[in-house]
Amino acid sequence: MKNFILAFCMSTIVFISCTQEFEPFGEFRDNYVLTCLLTGDTEYQVATLSHIYETNSFDPYDNTTDPVIIGADLRVWLDDSVYVFRDSSVARIDTSRYNTPFNFYYNNEFIIKADQLVEVEVLLQNGRRLKSSSKSPGSISFEKESSVIIPPVGSQLVNFSWNPHTEGTFFSPKFYIKYLQNENGIIVEKLKLVPKNYANDSGSDNPIYPEPSNKTNIVYTLDAITRTLAEISAGDPIKQNYTILQTPLFKLSVFDLALSRYISSTNQSFDDLTVTVNESDYSNIEGGLGIFGSYLSENYETIKFQSSYIESFGYKFLLDD
Repeated sequence: MKNFILAFCMSTIVFISCTQEFEPFGEFRDNYVLTCLLTGDTEYQVATLSHIYETNSFDPYDNTTDPVIIGADLRVWLDDSVYVFRDSSVARIDTSRYNTPFNFYYNNEFIIKADQLVEVEVLLQNGRRLKSSSKSPGSISFEKESSVIIPPVGSQLVNFSWNPHTEGTFFSPKFYIKYLQNENGIIVEKLKLVPKNYANDSGSDNPIYPEPSNKTNIVYTLDAITRTLAEISAGDPIKQNYTILQTPLFKLSVFDLALSRYISSTNQSFDDLTVTVNESDYSNIEGGLGIFGSYLSENYETIKFQSSYIESFGYKFLLDD
């Protein structure tokens, strides 16, 4: 008798759960999203403000109305100074989804320096207020172990190392070759981004570029640098049209803790069999969603190309001291 009662109860539970209506959409929560990344590279600072939206389907791209918010009062405090951002817009390049201009806020009167307290406050026309604060990252110093010539003596690797200013900071390294190209008598200055190495995938070599991380060094293979130099003049038999500058550009961007935590929360690595339904949604905006932070950049200007190495490609070599 007990077994019969248990079986009846289990079948009733299954019947009830199967007849309940399944609701794939959660409760819609009205909210606003602020994105403001201040930089030490330029005085031109930009922010965007938008409203979250819902659709009647599972595809968020079904929405064709730009959720941008204009007319808000957006201010940034830097130490004891306050800077008011203005509305602006530009023509949208990709109109496959929205055909209206791209709206944003900007201020071109300040630049971020190391170890500065920065705050942002947004007052919407409906009285809603968004706030956040952060501290700009500290300055960077490069280690003596960093390479100084290319190609390095007795090695096939080019290394860059630096000192972290604050624990938990993330960095984004980029290595460029600086060169001049003669285009029909006009000399054009150009940059060529260098991958750190190449990886073989299904019989073809693919360039691998560094991603932001908390590592305090990056190693480039000489093979990747050599391939990049060769690509500069690919298809052009007149190699003398190209002049390689002696000093390449190694640019290291350092993010504040807010941006570092955002990168850390979204830089999850999964294998092909992993499915996640709880992707991190990092935000440091009080009263809303989004990200507010800052970053600085430093150049390592000690490294130089050897003239014989550059001239082996048929290129001209230019001292830029």
